[in-house]
Amino acid sequence: MDNADLQVDHKADGRPMNVTELSDKAKQYDWNPRIRFKYWARAAETLHHEGQVYWREGNAAQAYMFLLRYSFLVIDNLPEHPEAKEPEARKATRPLEKRLPKVIDQLERIRPQIEKSYDEWVRITAAQRDLPRDSSRPKLSQYERHAANDPALSWSHVSPAKILDAGEYQDLAIDLAKGEMNRRRRRQAGGSDDDERRRRSAGLWDGWNYIPHNSSDSTYKVRNSAKPTPQYMDDEELRRQMEATRRQLDYSDAISQPRELESDSLGSTSYYYPSIYKSSSVIYESPSSPVREKESPRLQPPRPPKESVAPPRPTTIRPLPRLPPPPRPVKEPLTSDTPTDDTLSGLEVAPPPPPKIASTVGSPKKDRVTFRPAAYLENGDPLRTVFLPSTLRQKFLNIAWENTRQGLEMCGMLCGTPVNNALFISCLLIPEQHCTSDTCETENESGMLDYCMTNDLLIIGWIHTHPTQSCFMSSRDLHTHAGYQVMMPESIAIVCAPSREPSWGIFRLTNPPGLPHILGCHHNDTFHQHSIENIYTAANHPPGHVFESSNLEVEVHDLRPGH
Repeated sequence: MDNADLQVDHKADGRPMNVTELSDKAKQYDWNPRIRFKYWARAAETLHHEGQVYWREGNAAQAYMFLLRYSFLVIDNLPEHPEAKEPEARKATRPLEKRLPKVIDQLERIRPQIEKSYDEWVRITAAQRDLPRDSSRPKLSQYERHAANDPALSWSHVSPAKILDAGEYQDLAIDLAKGEMNRRRRRQAGGSDDDERRRRSAGLWDGWNYIPHNSSDSTYKVRNSAKPTPQYMDDEELRRQMEATRRQLDYSDAISQPRELESDSLGSTSYYYPSIYKSSSVIYESPSSPVREKESPRLQPPRPPKESVAPPRPTTIRPLPRLPPPPRPVKEPLTSDTPTDDTLSGLEVAPPPPPKIASTVGSPKKDRVTFRPAAYLENGDPLRTVFLPSTLRQKFLNIAWENTRQGLEMCGMLCGTPVNNALFISCLLIPEQHCTSDTCETENESGMLDYCMTNDLLIIGWIHTHPTQSCFMSSRDLHTHAGYQVMMPESIAIVCAPSREPSWGIFRLTNPPGLPHILGCHHNDTFHQHSIENIYTAANHPPGHVFESSNLEVEVHDLRPGH
């Protein structure tokens, strides 16, 4: 798209992606059956994990895209993999298939929120078209050129976000991540459901004082009432469930088409982008502020009516039931020891303090933080910021020392969690592995995945040694890393060459040409030449997306027998 075709509005971000666009984006991945099944099983777990995290943080569009992609991968692709019938693959597949009904139910619950956000955006931008525009438009940044294709930055009427640069706000990013990691530890220690819901607000702005913001004490509360999945299903029943799920996905995709065409007809197809500055918030306001002030907060309906584009009608909404507050001393004695809403409405006294139970009605929305991409792939796809503990590399080298002394390679997994559209590595996981002087192959894949699932972690990349070679990505390394990067473009490979200079590097495949070239490579020998250059590139900042931080701690867990 030409820059001349873009119209920038500094008060509104690019339009939110609609259901059809998110569905199309969910299908955009490079399925390749030549990649080992274990990497695809890892990818599926990662997709599900990220979908749940984004949903808990209030990012409906990104959650929808990840969970829908998970469904496509598990239903359409994994059964066709040449290794799918092997015992280890079947063992990895069963939990992926069993959670499908719950995932589809969750998708159906998220869809109305996405449709409502799109309808609200149409209403706001329709009113803004009549406003005069500044003829002198600044040059668009790389972020603004790509924002409309990134579901993580999609505007939501339910939970508006402040979009910040994680590199400029590293302290804030790490503090938010630490809060989320502490929440996870408390949950593992047996915290209550209410505690978990409160601690899931790690991504909320919560009044950080070095950026002006008026925060409230309300808590954005996500309600997950998805139906529990059965504990056991036999293969035939599971297959019937998957076929029904496939039909449900096809039906949902079909009924979304007329709606999106109707919505798109209300405005041009050009995207509108903001200029996001360091401390500017992404706030959507109707230019007709008096109308906005008269609107009463309302509960989100299960599916927004098509008439929602029309101006809202003044209505009186009954508040949610609330616990009666304790009696407060007043100058005039009350006629009842426990005042009701009716008696309180007739008294000219200060309103009671709000109940501690979080309510989604009558309280101002609390902004969440979303960190913008730190870099972009060669094809324009966004790369989230990855924070890497600066002590991780030396801890790994200490563990690998005995192998290094013997001239054997060794590898470890870089595990962490997404928080507010950034990735934080917090765990160095040493898997069972078979090591030689030129290779290291992980073993007992199910044990590694079980550990990650139990500890709420996803695999963000890997680290390995070159005890006798220089710091580079061998052809074997390139094929291994393609399995990581095919579903998570931010995945990184750290190479440590302790006997050479440079002694280490952080790498990713280029895309294009690197990733598609490796995925199309048919060589079966362990080491071979590739016909193109520029297959991989450095990923550390600048100009990459990886930041090392001394403020992040890293845990080490060794899965090798006897360790």
